[in-house]
Amino acid sequence: MLRGSSNTAGRLTMANLIISTVCNQTCAYCFTADHRNGNSPAPAFLDIHDFNARLDFLDRSGMEHARLLGGEPTLHPGFTELVESALARHKMIVVFSNGLMPDAALDCLASLPIAVCHVMINVNAPTGGATDTSFKRRRTALTRLGERAMLSFNIDRVNCQPEFLLPLIAETGCRPLIRLGMAQPCLSGSNAHIHPKQYRAVAQIVVRLARAASSAGVKLDMDCGFVRCMFSPEELETLTEAKADVGWRCNPILDIDTAGQVIHCFPLASFGALPLAENTTAQALRDAFTAAAQPFRLAGVYPECSNCGFKLNGECTGGCLAATMRRFRSTPFRLTVPCLEVTV
Repeated sequence: MLRGSSNTAGRLTMANLIISTVCNQTCAYCFTADHRNGNSPAPAFLDIHDFNARLDFLDRSGMEHARLLGGEPTLHPGFTELVESALARHKMIVVFSNGLMPDAALDCLASLPIAVCHVMINVNAPTGGATDTSFKRRRTALTRLGERAMLSFNIDRVNCQPEFLLPLIAETGCRPLIRLGMAQPCLSGSNAHIHPKQYRAVAQIVVRLARAASSAGVKLDMDCGFVRCMFSPEELETLTEAKADVGWRCNPILDIDTAGQVIHCFPLASFGALPLAENTTAQALRDAFTAAAQPFRLAGVYPECSNCGFKLNGECTGGCLAATMRRFRSTPFRLTVPCLEVTV
């Protein structure tokens, strides 16, 4: 599962529409494993009637992007119809994909003007050898999509080497931009993820990639969950010189599943959900989740976060809220939030 732009203003005016719980990959770091491929009671695919209701929600919330997620969203049997419906509402199409798309979905996206289509393709490191057909398929999709596509990469271990992304950009002609994420835990911790004790090692990976990317004319866009103190002042200066989009963010994303349940974000899926009511707006949902999570925001991924000047003055959120809550997993707090209410 992918997130999206780490631009703060953009993240506060977006919601993700889950149109498929089916995926053709089983990435160990995925925090939606409990919800995909029949592991939840939510329908496998969102029907067109409910999709149009989601578009109504975007309209009344003032959102211009239709952000389509899964599972793998392009596996939806009516994917082309959903895209056409969103375009009819003058929405920008944003698709978060693993790149292993059916031909019909790829044809649909490749036919759209670049101005109305943005496809973020998550790429894992190639395994090497002639049998790595998944990487070849992703490269083909990137080539066909061209500047409609950009790469996404999740750091899920401290010995990864994401520099392979740079020649891939040059070979395929996709956008010279990499969304860089750090594998965050779901509350159960059942997925592979980076522990806060490993953040310093991750910082060195990020800085190394930023240097190489800058030389190649590629920009890094850092997603949520990073913390300021994982980087030294010198490393932060390097990121600034490389024009990396650096931020220390964690806020409600609003993921809406195929059953019409809205969650803060998938790592916090078990924290609580709200129904997507007929007149609910994104701001009302976001306010409810923000209020419910506020007691946990006083802490951070490290004990020192509570007294950190950068956190106290709002320069750093203290890291992923799911990682923070896992610090207190021996404390008997409820992971459901019956106090969640929305005023419409």
